[in-house]
Amino acid sequence: MRAYLEVLALPGAKRFCGAGLITRFANSMVGIAVTLLVSGLYSEYALAGQVVAAMTIAGAVCAPLVAGLIDRLGQARVGRPLIGLYVVAALALILAASWRLPGPALCAIAAVMGVTVFRVGAMVRARWTHLLGATPALQPAYALESMFDDVAFVLGPTIATAVATWAWPGVGVVPQAGVGLIVLVLLGGGLSFLGQRQTEPPVRRRAPGQPRPGSVIARPGVLVVALAFIGVGVQFGSNGIAMVAVCEELGAKWAAAPIMAIGSTASMLGALWYGSHAWRKPLAERFVIGIVLVAGPAVLFLLAHQFWSLAIVSALSGLAISPTFITGNSLVARLVPASGLTEGLTWIDVALSIGLALGSAASGWMIDHYGPHTGYWVLSAGAVLAMLIVLASSRNLTRQVGRVSQSGGN
Repeated sequence: MRAYLEVLALPGAKRFCGAGLITRFANSMVGIAVTLLVSGLYSEYALAGQVVAAMTIAGAVCAPLVAGLIDRLGQARVGRPLIGLYVVAALALILAASWRLPGPALCAIAAVMGVTVFRVGAMVRARWTHLLGATPALQPAYALESMFDDVAFVLGPTIATAVATWAWPGVGVVPQAGVGLIVLVLLGGGLSFLGQRQTEPPVRRRAPGQPRPGSVIARPGVLVVALAFIGVGVQFGSNGIAMVAVCEELGAKWAAAPIMAIGSTASMLGALWYGSHAWRKPLAERFVIGIVLVAGPAVLFLLAHQFWSLAIVSALSGLAISPTFITGNSLVARLVPASGLTEGLTWIDVALSIGLALGSAASGWMIDHYGPHTGYWVLSAGAVLAMLIVLASSRNLTRQVGRVSQSGGN
């Protein structure tokens, strides 16, 4: 615990960590909140998956561009307009769904939400990297952020599910309540985070005549990490839709969020253990092992047909999630230049978003046509994809990290 207390003692660290944690709840709630909004008002899981997919695909396409703007212009200058546009789009989605507008209209509005999503995780990690550089203290700092991710993903979906499925006295169930809560959380946490200018990373301007650098995704090693996280994203996206559908079939739709929270709790415990250790094994090797440990147990969802078995598999597959994300973020921070740090860290979110979109859409279609449990066939496909990518690329990834380390930087 000492390592965590030391990084939190840095000037301004507690404040931006706290605001970042609050803001994460908006991101953790949006997938299930939109799913419950659409499925609750339209009774179509396929449409819910399409809307979530439209949101995540739009975000994946535009996120690197937005992250590049943040690197060039600063977090506050770009972040405030993003939050404003996102809030308008979220309120528009609530109205459109309440008026039962056609699916394409919902997808278009959700796409605007995806474009303007406030990716606070990358911005918080950029602040840590600015404060700590490539020092050993960066590992517990990243571990702390992964634990905060898990706290948000333990409580966020549960809270969103509760408010969107609760029978409010005199009103009944209000599926719109989950998305409405996201608006309030984002306004409170996001604006507070952006107001802390003393810890904001400085804008790194190009010298006159210096060519604009290309996207960091083209840098060796970064693409491998991103592709692996696409497979992990397919797991997450399909699990969210399939869990809701399977639990509904078992007679308790509300149980989806608590069961997924078990996986997030296991992930948080994994982060606490991982971040407190000094590791000798190279980053690249740890990343490969982590992906295998995340993806392998997830295939067991195919054998889970009761609440207790779903909970056990969620716990097993969740243990390695945060350690793998810590290692993945550390790898990218090692491979990209400081001037492209936010973009590099955002590519992990982009990869996950692509996977989430594919997993949500594919599992929603499978569930509507072949039954609730078939969504886990999509999850298994994502797990196998992630494992194949890292196992096939492990040697090259190790060499690329070694070259960067030998050169003393990026």
